[in-house]
Amino acid sequence: MRRELNRLKSARFTVDEETEDHPWLKERECLLLVLEARMLLKEMVNLKLKQERVRNGDLSASEIQNLLRSQKEEQETDWITEIQELKRNLVSEVRRNHVLERELNKLDKRIALLIKNRGNIQEVMVASSSKKSKQGAVGKAEFISDSRKLEHYSNLFYLLQTEPKYLANLVYLMNQENMSKFLDTVIVTLYGDAFSPREEYLILRLFQLAIQKEMSATKDVAGFLQADSVVPKMVMSYNTRKQGKEFLKGLCAPVIKLVTAQELNLEIKPLIIYQNMINEAEISSGQKSTLDRNIPEDQIMENKDVKEILNQRISQLEGICQQFVDAILSSLAKFPYGLRWICKQIKLIAQEQFASATDADILKFTAYFVYYRFINLAIVTPETFGVLDREPSSQTRKNLLSVSRVLQNLFNFVQFKNEGAEKAHVPLNSFINKNTEAVREFYSDLIEVADPDDYLQVDKYMELTQKTKPIILVSLNEMAQTHQNLAHHIEKLAKDKEDPLRLILNDLGEVPQMCPKEDDREIQLTLTNRFKQNMEEEISASASLYAETKELIISTFRLIPVQGSDQDQTLLGILNSGKKYAKEKSNNSLGSQIDKILENIKTLEAEGFISKTDNYASFLRDIALEVANRAQIREQQRKEIKRLTQTLKNLRKHQKYLNEQIQQYNNYLQDCRLKHYQPKTKKKSKSKGDNPNKIGPFKFSYGALQKKGVIIDSDVPALSRKKTVFYISSEEVGVFDIG
Repeated sequence: MRRELNRLKSARFTVDEETEDHPWLKERECLLLVLEARMLLKEMVNLKLKQERVRNGDLSASEIQNLLRSQKEEQETDWITEIQELKRNLVSEVRRNHVLERELNKLDKRIALLIKNRGNIQEVMVASSSKKSKQGAVGKAEFISDSRKLEHYSNLFYLLQTEPKYLANLVYLMNQENMSKFLDTVIVTLYGDAFSPREEYLILRLFQLAIQKEMSATKDVAGFLQADSVVPKMVMSYNTRKQGKEFLKGLCAPVIKLVTAQELNLEIKPLIIYQNMINEAEISSGQKSTLDRNIPEDQIMENKDVKEILNQRISQLEGICQQFVDAILSSLAKFPYGLRWICKQIKLIAQEQFASATDADILKFTAYFVYYRFINLAIVTPETFGVLDREPSSQTRKNLLSVSRVLQNLFNFVQFKNEGAEKAHVPLNSFINKNTEAVREFYSDLIEVADPDDYLQVDKYMELTQKTKPIILVSLNEMAQTHQNLAHHIEKLAKDKEDPLRLILNDLGEVPQMCPKEDDREIQLTLTNRFKQNMEEEISASASLYAETKELIISTFRLIPVQGSDQDQTLLGILNSGKKYAKEKSNNSLGSQIDKILENIKTLEAEGFISKTDNYASFLRDIALEVANRAQIREQQRKEIKRLTQTLKNLRKHQKYLNEQIQQYNNYLQDCRLKHYQPKTKKKSKSKGDNPNKIGPFKFSYGALQKKGVIIDSDVPALSRKKTVFYISSEEVGVFDIG
């Protein structure tokens, strides 16, 4: 075809030199254009096919060699170990900050109690003592000193992490009071790493099972979205991790900071505008306004000044809302993959479960999880997600709530009604109509994502090829609490007597006691698979040999000449050609390397890892995929190291701030204690004997202390408790003598 095209082009030049009335001139010109179009189309198709073959790894040996030569050769540094260490440090710092934040909140409450009771330090100390008494009664966790029991716990948490059916069922058996704390354990401890494909893959499997279970027990769409249902709570915990916060910060920060800087007032209720207008006029003039404050809203709307203010604010509100909409609609490429896939699963499962539900009903799921329970939270509480460094002013908060109200109607496809409190928002219905179709397309595109196997490049066999065993950071009390929850519900979680969960719990024995707060600490637990140990060792050895052989082949392909199209393009063909080349060049190192590859191929074939029946085409395809994605993988590793390092730096900076705050709060409480012990008069101090700081003794009945929560339980016989009294005194700050 190319030869025919050239002949016609030559004919064109010849014809151009002749008269335009040459016979068949237009027909020849048409034919030439058709041939050119066909050639261009063929080249485009070939390019598309080649790109597809590269993406699928369907390349010949020579094409792999050419691809290698087109890549910059560099030292193959393995960054996996560094990334894993950074991730472990990151999770440790996140969990440590959570503990510090909880401690800071407790101190804040104690100081508030002090202020409320005008410095009554005894009440603060009683509250603290009761908690310590309750915790101290349960004793220390001795189980970590037993290496055998610790091994069983590593088996248990591995099973929970990799077999989500147990957790998916357990969350529905727990009461609401313990649900929030347990979800933190599930999300933060087991999947808190969540910066690697493995943890993301496993937690998404957990979500899939939980969604299936909850929808199977739900009658309709509304029931699934109730406040006490489990999946929405799980999704909210999932969204507060690093990926979700970083996305929300990048999405909302530019617009919210603009709203904060402008100091706007977006209040559009006519009555409030009217009242504020009168107040401002009176303050400005120093005289009472002649306007009637008690006129109905219809008359207020006729006021020229109110109309002007209202139109201006509606315009400002619409402009800010549009900026949010534009930012959201353009964020699809950066939107967290996990939440997109969860929404996809919810839609697919809902379509099967709720046959009578309309598309509009099912779309409510996406709107609920994407906007209401994710983006909306960052708009109304930007300081919680790090969008703002400090709490916004009260006016900014009101403005953000106004924006949120409009966006919520838009992303739920609901228009404002011309009645009640919504009446003032009716002019914004045109804004909603203008953006409705774009939001529908956004929701539709949002759930168009590949499954985790393809997107994360992870599958169910990944555990058998892990180079390093997974590690989690878990506190002693979390271990004991998880054990207790599982043991309490074991009959429903594992009915089979040979179920792995039941076997592990049987080996663990009794549930350990909870630690006192001061003795609780985190340990690094290496997770192991107890039930496939032999298979794991066997396959892991083969997998290691498989990876080693791939690297040797890639290195060899770089060293030998590119195979011509007329030469054998199979794996063995290029290796045999390489042996001849090594012999010709007297390259003993290359020859030995190829011999090692051939030896490994025989071993891998004997173990069923590769097959000669297809001339090792599957193995060659895997090598092609490795080469095609090499640069991308390396770049991802570079970016991951940089991102993790910066995040660690920020977390430690915040940790320093929390420690400083805790120290200041503790110092304040200690000062209050010391002041309380100081004698109020010299006369009173002399009556205390040698220790002027002594207070008491004070007399309390058993019933009074029990009512205040000081006594949790005791060995005092029930019949004697009414007559029992306690004398409490103190000579040292924070230490009480009980007689």
